[in-house]
Amino acid sequence: MSPEQRKEASELELHKRGIRINVQLHVIESDEEVELRTPAELMPRMLALWAVTAVAAGGDAVHYRSYFEMHDLKPCLSAQEQAFLFADEITEEVRAQFLQRQESLYFLSWAAGLTDKLAVPTQAANLKQILKFFPHAMEAPERLQAALKPRRKGQVLDWSDLLYRLHWAVRHAHITGRDAPGNLNAEAVREWHQAANWLCQYEEENDWDKVSTET
Repeated sequence: MSPEQRKEASELELHKRGIRINVQLHVIESDEEVELRTPAELMPRMLALWAVTAVAAGGDAVHYRSYFEMHDLKPCLSAQEQAFLFADEITEEVRAQFLQRQESLYFLSWAAGLTDKLAVPTQAANLKQILKFFPHAMEAPERLQAALKPRRKGQVLDWSDLLYRLHWAVRHAHITGRDAPGNLNAEAVREWHQAANWLCQYEEENDWDKVSTET
């Protein structure tokens, strides 16, 4: 599918859902211009999100710190994630912010082939079927590695284009003091957009904390 066809398909999806369309938004990159992250990059990023969201949900931070140190995984944490995971105290505000990263983990898990279906987010993601692939104790993440079956580039780019336009609609609604349109889960749209941009190496940014979600 060409960038123009993706734009058209995304706008049709927004129209069906009664979501405002900004026809001025540009097309995204073509298949030929995008190189997706490799499985070797994808798995550490998913492990980082798994750890910080587990702690944000009330998990034992000491356990996850020990796990990352035992398996030499600390380098896969972003600066913000490392500060959170190794903090002496965590405020409820920061905990809530990191809990939202469950949505990023959900999108990347779909991109990695751990879940079959992905629908426009209108509610919080259910990670139950995904978490079974992650370590349950202190074992190496071999189960996760074996389960990775990355999606085709075209599938990822279809979502990348759609999320770009959904995120604009969510932001426009926020700026104008309205609820997110189409019953969208605004936090999920933002997190999925960041995950998609990281996966597509948008602007060649490798630092998770700095991945742009401009609209």
